[in-house]
This record gives sequence, C-alpha cells and structure tokens, in this order.
Amino acid sequence: MQVRWYDGYMPTFNDFFRLRDELDQLFDIGLPLSNIRSVPRGTFPAINIEEQKEAVCIDAYLPGVEPKDVELTIEDNSLTIRGLRETGNGGGSYHRRERFSGEFTRIVSLPEGLDSNKAEASYHDGILSIRIGRAEAKKPKQISVSIG
Repeated sequence: MQVRWYDGYMPTFNDFFRLRDELDQLFDIGLPLSNIRSVPRGTFPAINIEEQKEAVCIDAYLPGVEPKDVELTIEDNSLTIRGLRETGNGGGSYHRRERFSGEFTRIVSLPEGLDSNKAEASYHDGILSIRIGRAEAKKPKQISVSIG
C-alpha cells in the first residue's frame, strides 16, 4: 500500500483514498475488465504502433536510455525490446523515487506479413523508431483492367 502525505491528516477521507487505491490496482492488473488502459500503468517503454501500406512503424519512448543499451529482436510475429535504464544516483539516499532503473523487457505482437530483413531502427531525442517492411507477397497489388 502506498503512503501518502495526507494519510493521518484527514482521517475522514482515508477510506476514500483506500478505495481509490484498490480501484487503481484493479485496473492495473491487465485483465480485460476495462478498456481504460491497454497495458498496466508503469509499463516501460511506452510504444505506438502504426500500420502503413509498405511497413509497420513502432515508436518506443525511452527517455534516459542510451542506444547502446538497447537490444531489438524480431522472432515470429513478436518484437522484443530489451535494455537497461540507469538513474544518475550520486550515492545518496532517495527522498522520493518514481522512476525505476535497471533492466527492462517489452514484447509486442506484430501483424502478419512482415519481413524482418527489412527492419531498421533509429534513435533520436529519447525515441526509438523501428520500421519493418512488409513481405513482397503480402503487399497489396493493384490490377489494371484492360478493355477489349
């Protein structure tokens, strides 16, 4: 249970705060009980996946992560983003800590018909951009109609 600065100062509201914490935990477990969030709060890194005609583009938001500390793997229809995020602790103790440090792994499902040989990644201003091209056989083909 989280300790808040107002606990003990407003005893009439403690039951409401506890109820709110329990509801937050209910929606953070990732079960399909609600459409409020697609992943639990605190999932790292946050991502956007955009399907385009020629490729699928993934943006992973990795503030404070060095590109050399990130490893990408595509296997079957899954992309694995693995890395290390360190905080600049100068050896002191924390008064408050809201950002985790350490190793992380995020596995996301990809749509069918991508060619992992056509994958490329770039990193700029804390955003890792990954582009995975579609396989030739899966690209939509236009057929011209001839007259006569």
